[in-house]
Amino acid sequence: MTIDGDAFSKSASHSISGPSAESIRRLHALLQSRERARIAGSGAREAAVLVPIVASPRGLELLCFMRSTTVLEHKGEVCFPGGAVEPDDADVVSAALREANEELGIEPRDVDVIGMLDDVLTTVSNYVIVPVVGFIAQPRELVPDPREVARPILAPLMELARRGSEKLEVRGSDGKTRHVYSYDFGADRIWGATARIIHNLFSLWGESGAIL
Repeated sequence: MTIDGDAFSKSASHSISGPSAESIRRLHALLQSRERARIAGSGAREAAVLVPIVASPRGLELLCFMRSTTVLEHKGEVCFPGGAVEPDDADVVSAALREANEELGIEPRDVDVIGMLDDVLTTVSNYVIVPVVGFIAQPRELVPDPREVARPILAPLMELARRGSEKLEVRGSDGKTRHVYSYDFGADRIWGATARIIHNLFSLWGESGAIL
């Protein structure tokens, strides 16, 4: 669900406190006060992903997963839960929550939707992705769909946001300049559209000093 600033402050205060709660409230305010960049007229299919920020004893963590080797697209890549917006979805938020439930067993009622990041265009699968940022204050046990999920990944935000964690490669062999971001986390490498979404999140939210 989407909640306003006052409701969000009351909701967060019941579950977490201190710097982490302040950091989430700050992100909520930033997302609500800006006009996000949208991609229109590309001819690409619309998709939505949930960007789940999870409260834990270790601090705030970003929940994503490694895709199985049996899915049709992006086999073995690290991604956020999400997929194409279907005709039965009320909107992109509903699509993101539905996909998160189908892929990881996340209950929509457990997610406080705090805003949306800039659209991201995938060059290979031809989707315009709307990243829906959600806060999960009291995470339940995940129930991954083995057909799509090889394993869930919880990445501490402080570690991903630490200066030097982000890698940038500029490619332009076809005459177009592309900024390719990536993050190395343990034995995993996050890259592609997922890394661009994380880069956009950190660009808005701030580096490790503002994320706890």
